[in-house]
Amino acid sequence: MRINVLSRIRALLAACFLCLGVVLTAAGITEKARQAPREILGRELEPGQAAVWYLYHSGWAVKTANHLLICDYTEPPKRPTRRSLEFGSIDPAEIVDQNVIVFVSHSHDDHFDPLILDWRAAVKNIRYIWGWEGAGLPQDARFGKERRTITVDGLEILNIYYDFDGIPESAFLIKADGLTILHAGDHGHSKGVANPVFKDNILYLAKKAPRLDLFFTPTYGGEIEAMRALKPRAVFPMHDGGNERQYARFAQKVKALGLDAETGAAEKPGARFFYSQGKLTVF
Repeated sequence: MRINVLSRIRALLAACFLCLGVVLTAAGITEKARQAPREILGRELEPGQAAVWYLYHSGWAVKTANHLLICDYTEPPKRPTRRSLEFGSIDPAEIVDQNVIVFVSHSHDDHFDPLILDWRAAVKNIRYIWGWEGAGLPQDARFGKERRTITVDGLEILNIYYDFDGIPESAFLIKADGLTILHAGDHGHSKGVANPVFKDNILYLAKKAPRLDLFFTPTYGGEIEAMRALKPRAVFPMHDGGNERQYARFAQKVKALGLDAETGAAEKPGARFFYSQGKLTVF
């Protein structure tokens, strides 16, 4: 009887140590995951390379050789309990050492979260680019109805203007560290190029950038025509926060049409991609 009891005790202790090992291993993996964004941000990239994070809805973070671009940042209705690029949100402590350029296409709350203004206090090297006049602080850059090109921290930025929703909006064409990037904001239209403003904007962009590297676009109209004109090497569907399965459907459409572009279809906030030499990989 005593031997049987001792055997049971030994078995119970072994099970406890096994559980403890699993917990410690899981904690180690979690800690490694938490460090991943900083590790990636700290890597040296060559001109023409980019690390891309899907944040939420139309929000993206793009790390180039010398800059971190953050576009149309907003958070889900239920705020995250802990912020990190790993989970599709911005923790200023993660980006404190980066040269940050923040882009806001327009004032709708699914593209502009006032939370971004708090980043000024935490991040030393940060600039804001607004898609309409009268926003931000005097040192910020603002675009209006007139198309124009500006240079900010070595980036060339130009805009296209539209007011499809009755408010001033811009999309941004960004040339940064060997990359040509278009974040379209809400620049889409159910009539596509049959809408004269949409058509004229796309033709203008095609003249300024014969071929895009990265194209971030809503998918509710005109995006296929825009792709045919702008010839992006990689396209990222957006504007379906909380309904990300639509992105995979868009990727299938691109493939079915035989378009020469790789598709970054994010499955959830925090999805990340690596772009180099025209190729897109998930990492």
